Amino acid sequence: MTCVQCGHPHPVPIKRPLRPLRYSCRSCGALYRPCPALPEPPGAAPPAPPERVADDPLATYLPGRMVRWVREEAGSEPVPEAPDRATLAGWYKDFDALTAAARTSPEARARFDRLSEIPLDQLPVKPPAFSKVCAALHATCYDTGLAVARLGGQDEPLVLERVTHLRRWLATAGRSTTWPEAPQAAEPAREAVEGLLTLPASFTTEQVRTLFTALFGVDKGPSLPGVRDRFGDERIHRALLTYLETGDRPLRRLVRDELDAL
Repeated sequence: MTCVQCGHPHPVPIKRPLRPLRYSCRSCGALYRPCPALPEPPGAAPPAPPERVADDPLATYLPGRMVRWVREEAGSEPVPEAPDRATLAGWYKDFDALTAAARTSPEARARFDRLSEIPLDQLPVKPPAFSKVCAALHATCYDTGLAVARLGGQDEPLVLERVTHLRRWLATAGRSTTWPEAPQAAEPAREAVEGLLTLPASFTTEQVRTLFTALFGVDKGPSLPGVRDRFGDERIHRALLTYLETGDRPLRRLVRDELDAL
């Protein structure tokens, strides 16, 4: 078996109890469920599969069906290969609108079927919006699994597809919108940081700001539950000690290195 989007061999099966088998492509991030071919009338030509888009630069940020749609919408007009936030958010919003219309409009359905490598009935009725996916990634320090857990619901594999593409955008073309790239916050008072070496059961707003500033050099961006889920309290404790002893921020460096690696 090869990926329906890019042709990469050996997609990874995703097995879930009491739910249909799906596959995930290690190369392009596509997620899909195989379905048996319908019998064709005698003499009918088989339908042409959607054009592969693996080499298209937009495939970094968009699934194949959206890449085809963007290119078709643009026609001969130039398309930014590194879209900014407004452009990418608009693409996701408008394609989601086409997908929704395809459920009731024969014209929209015909267009969708021509563009998509995944049948309409295998896509979520209401996928998470661009802004919601980005917010989940910011909150969880750009951890894919934690972001998906915040958004997953009943359509987790396809949520993973969207999270994977937007995480790549945040790491590259959208890097300026991430909190590690925000201006450096003022250094926190030493005694305030020392007061967090034993994490309180309940944080005040000022304590959250102190924690983020000591760990990451920013006073907002991630979420407190996201940071604790991502690193654990013991690792946070060690990072605070390191900051107090040397001024270094190992967790900030880790987050930046992970984004740099994408």
